[in-house]
Amino acid sequence: MSENTVPEVIQKTIDDIASIKIQGATNVALSTFITIGEWARETDITDMDQFRDKLGYYLNLLANARPNEPLAKNGVRYIQNQLALQYPGVKEVPSAAKAVVTLADSYVKLLEDSKKEIVKHGVQLCKFANVVFTHCHSSTAEAIISGINKDHKIKAINTETRPLYQGRITSKNLIKEGVETIMIVDSAASYFIADESFLPVNVVFLGADQVSINGDAMNKIGSFSMGLSAYFASKPLYIVTPSLKLDLATIYNPIKIELRKDEEIWPEAPEGLEIINPAFDVVPHQFITGYITEFGLVKPEDMEDKVRRAYEWIS
Repeated sequence: MSENTVPEVIQKTIDDIASIKIQGATNVALSTFITIGEWARETDITDMDQFRDKLGYYLNLLANARPNEPLAKNGVRYIQNQLALQYPGVKEVPSAAKAVVTLADSYVKLLEDSKKEIVKHGVQLCKFANVVFTHCHSSTAEAIISGINKDHKIKAINTETRPLYQGRITSKNLIKEGVETIMIVDSAASYFIADESFLPVNVVFLGADQVSINGDAMNKIGSFSMGLSAYFASKPLYIVTPSLKLDLATIYNPIKIELRKDEEIWPEAPEGLEIINPAFDVVPHQFITGYITEFGLVKPEDMEDKVRRAYEWIS
């Protein structure tokens, strides 16, 4: 392998993240640290300085395979910080590799445990709901909806989520869990949330890929209009997410929206047509009733303080 060649185990995960074969911020983060653990177990590097350099390089390649992935980037901070704090005397590659595996596993467990707590808090908080609404594909939102449905039978409405139709994943999974599920086209979603004439929506659940320092949430395109509708109709809108999706860098730079390929919208578009295909939009904190996190319900303005207190290594 040449010095600049990326190992196959790393490159495959990068490609799968970039192509959205691995989708969702939590799955991207889990894949990042599972993959770096696999690399550390298998590496044939013997020089410690080279191991450190490659570790940092591969971690950053994985965490930046797509923009807007603070959950993965915060995990990079965790591994680098804890490697220095917990293993300051490590001088041999085998010991350092073992430490990286341990820390990668620890971050994966942190995310898995966080999800369990989020679901527990979400189900308890929203047991009142009979009709719930969600957008795109959030496995955490799915788990909360399924949990409520086990308490009492509910109806779940989810969007198709163009152009890649991630809503179909949500529909299939909810039906598999025994939830009565209704799909609605994206363009009808915002009016449907506010309208009371057909199925009065009690609560809206959205995931998040990134949370800004002031409590705004970036999520799949269309989320802004759904948040605005819920706000207008005085219906609770909860963002269900681990708090580690908070991006401290947004104190200096606003959230930047990823633009995807034209071909996702119209593979055979006529020549000369310009297509703008943003992957996300931003739900302002004013629209958000609260974040359902591993800590329970957190107001948007309190997210930064909660994260800094719980995870001192983040900054």
